[in-house]
Amino acid sequence: MLAPPKPSGPRNSWLAYAALYCDPLGYLTRAARKHGDAVHLKIGRKSDFLLNHPDLVRAALLDQENLRRCVNRPLRRVLGTGLLTCRSEQHRKQRALLQPMFTRERIVALGDVMVGQIAHWADGWRIGAFVDMAEEMTGLSISIIAKTLFNVDFSSKPPESRDALVTILQATRFKNLALTSKQIEKLSLPFHRRFARAAEKLDAEIRAMIAERRKDGCEGPDLLSTMVRLQKQSRGGVTEQNIRDQIVTFFSVGHETTAIGLMWTWYLLSENPAVAAKLYREVDHVLSDRLPSGQDCERLRYTRMVFAESMRLYPPIWLMTRRAVRDTKINGFTIRSGSYVHLSPFVMHRDPRYFPEPERFDPERWTPEAVAARPKFSYFPFGGGSLQCIGESFAWMQGMLTIATLARRWQMRLVPGHRIELDPHITLRSRYGMPMKLERRN
Repeated sequence: MLAPPKPSGPRNSWLAYAALYCDPLGYLTRAARKHGDAVHLKIGRKSDFLLNHPDLVRAALLDQENLRRCVNRPLRRVLGTGLLTCRSEQHRKQRALLQPMFTRERIVALGDVMVGQIAHWADGWRIGAFVDMAEEMTGLSISIIAKTLFNVDFSSKPPESRDALVTILQATRFKNLALTSKQIEKLSLPFHRRFARAAEKLDAEIRAMIAERRKDGCEGPDLLSTMVRLQKQSRGGVTEQNIRDQIVTFFSVGHETTAIGLMWTWYLLSENPAVAAKLYREVDHVLSDRLPSGQDCERLRYTRMVFAESMRLYPPIWLMTRRAVRDTKINGFTIRSGSYVHLSPFVMHRDPRYFPEPERFDPERWTPEAVAARPKFSYFPFGGGSLQCIGESFAWMQGMLTIATLARRWQMRLVPGHRIELDPHITLRSRYGMPMKLERRN
């Protein structure tokens, strides 16, 4: 049943906001189960809505004129006006400019480059070693993004460059976002100073990459070369600032979602040996004794199902927020201008109406028949509409090739007794990392 014309909500909104701040995932889940498909939270003139029905999610994601995507101020300052932060006509122009670089054929062609980076990364692993899989997948994902999209060997860069990315992404922790305001940002706090230094370091690194590519030649098919070439040809209105903003966007945000998804995948495989065994059988059957390629993804069906189920239980982007720029109606109720609309893949993906026994890790939910039986927007890890992640196909291929390449030779086991606690930033991280033991497969 869809939401009523007048959404219900908690009686004491101040207590609700306090609960949201302390435990955002738990609070949103409880609110959706108690108040239904639409939850209204109001303090004074400020209103927030949580929508938790596929039809409502679809309506919110497709309404780009009345509901605008929100990006927190610290991150917006770093990203500039890249694809994630620009709006309306500017977004349409940027997406049209970048879309040819993310066609299926182009992404499949990048498969060998991805696998090369993955295999090289795993060459540094040792049998019996203990590693933090959160750090491993982050470093690997940065390496893949740098090589495939920009033709840059990020491993040759000083460690300060990666540290700058990490510092910037710390600004996306939910509690930091909840406390962000123009007044607080003006204070000379230690974190603000660290953030400013990291942003300056990353900016200098990116501008040096642009200058080097302009000097050494820009005939390659990668994103950086293509944009530098367009700037030289005075096409598409591309400026150096545009190039810088897009590179920072893909570096800062592009690597994070896939890395988080992979970290949770290795955790779930470690905790579910029967699923892991089935995955290994598929990898062995499809690949035998060779490395995968982009063309293999169509045959790695169970591998894709495992990755899909991992992103159901632990969606990297756990919350998407829109701001109403004018009064708009969804399902008969009015969302006033200035209100915030929240869509939570974490909450929706664990709704028992669409995913029975939602806490159970079950890749069989992703057979073609099971997918066809569910509403489309019961699962939306990459968003939807014109703002849907442009790199979704890239992320799927990177995830599947990483799983297949590493699963050929390795299995990862969670350190016994390690505490798992969800830590919501802009992505859904593990508060205490993901320490795992590397074991060679027989």
